[in-house]
This record gives sequence, C-alpha cells and structure tokens, in this order.
Amino acid sequence: MTLSLIFPMAGQGARFGYRFKPFLTFRGKAFIQAAFQPFRPFLSEIARVYFVFLREQEEEHLVSQRLSGMFADVDYRVVILPASTAGPAETLFECLTRARIEGKILVCDCDHALEVGGLMRLAANDPSAACGLPTWDLTGEPLSSWSVAAIDAEDRVTAIAEKNMPETGAACRGVIGCYYFADADRARRIVGGDKQLYISDIVRTLIREGLLVRSVAVKHATFFGDPTRLERATRSSA
Repeated sequence: MTLSLIFPMAGQGARFGYRFKPFLTFRGKAFIQAAFQPFRPFLSEIARVYFVFLREQEEEHLVSQRLSGMFADVDYRVVILPASTAGPAETLFECLTRARIEGKILVCDCDHALEVGGLMRLAANDPSAACGLPTWDLTGEPLSSWSVAAIDAEDRVTAIAEKNMPETGAACRGVIGCYYFADADRARRIVGGDKQLYISDIVRTLIREGLLVRSVAVKHATFFGDPTRLERATRSSA
C-alpha cells in the first residue's frame, strides 16, 4: 500500500455563498462523504487518506470533530493550514510538505463522485505512467467549468488547458478533478519551483518534460460542485 488519497478542502466555497462546501449535503450525506464513497471498495489499496483544510475552517466548522464521525473506519490524517493558499497547487504543496507524503498519490476534489476503478488500476499496474487523469465527454458542457485535455489514439494526454481547448488537433475531453501522480515528490518540486496555481499546471509540466500522462475515460460520475449541478444531480436521483 503506497498510494495516498488526498482531499483538498481549503477552498472558500464562493459558488455556494462562501459556505464550507465539504459539509454541504447531497442525498443525505456531506459532499466529502459522497466524494469518498467510490473509494471505499479500494481501501485495502490505500495507505492513508489526508483531509486538508484551513485553521479558520477548523475553528468555525469543527472540521476534525465532524470528520471523526464520518470516517471512523478509515485510516486518515488531517492537515491544517494556517492561512489560505494562492490556489489548489499550493494547497497540495503544503499538504505534501507538512505530512511528508511520498510515493503515489491521488488528489481528489470533494464536489463530485466518479467511478475510480480505472484510476486505481492505472496506479497499480502501469509503472510507465507519471500521471493519470479521469476524463469526461464534453458534449453539452460549458468549457468554463473544465480543464480540457487533448488525447491521442493511445490515450496519452498531449496537452492540457484551463477552461479552453488546447491548441491541438487531437480529440479533447474534460478532466474531472481527481488526479493520479506516480511521484509525490516530483509534483511537490514542480509546484515549489514554478509557483504553479492549478493542478493542471503540474500536469502541463510533466507533459513538457516528456513524461507519460494517461487519460482514463469515465462514463459514470455525479457532479455537485455548484448550485446548478447540485440541483440537477438531486433531481436525477429523486
């Protein structure tokens, strides 16, 4: 068990009126519980789970206490940051540094639930892959909600862009926010060296360095990261 599962929870929840998004509810469960649920069949393959959030969130929402009730059966640690970061990449950097995480990592947002079997198989069976991205058909989707990956015929990601199509003729799919990295220290050094903002910036650096980034096509996922998507997901599950 060398795989660490990381849930960054330090965002401000602007799309939900600055409420603490991980504890909003979907289908009677907190977002973080719903996002974690697909990983439960794979707990034997996960060394430890990390939840990352801010000191002010801990004080206002009793995050550690509530997590202890939700995940009593899970080997996890909390990483509490003293202040807001510049963005998701810096939050990841702080988590990796403070918790001294090494080896393989999965970094997953808490505003969706997706089939994760493909990513778990990639992590277990493909030593050539430096990174794996779960990708989604963008038909009917607004690009403003997505990182977009260009993918070749062998499922290799050749380019990635935030909220825009990459400048390439390859087929493109949306990237769901659940990233596999084979080397935590490499990801940490990329952020620390270049002061990256987004997780996709780490992916872009790996591609530029000539490392293999794989697309893992996902057909089943539930999204609840903004009020519109939450309402849609709630209606579809009624």
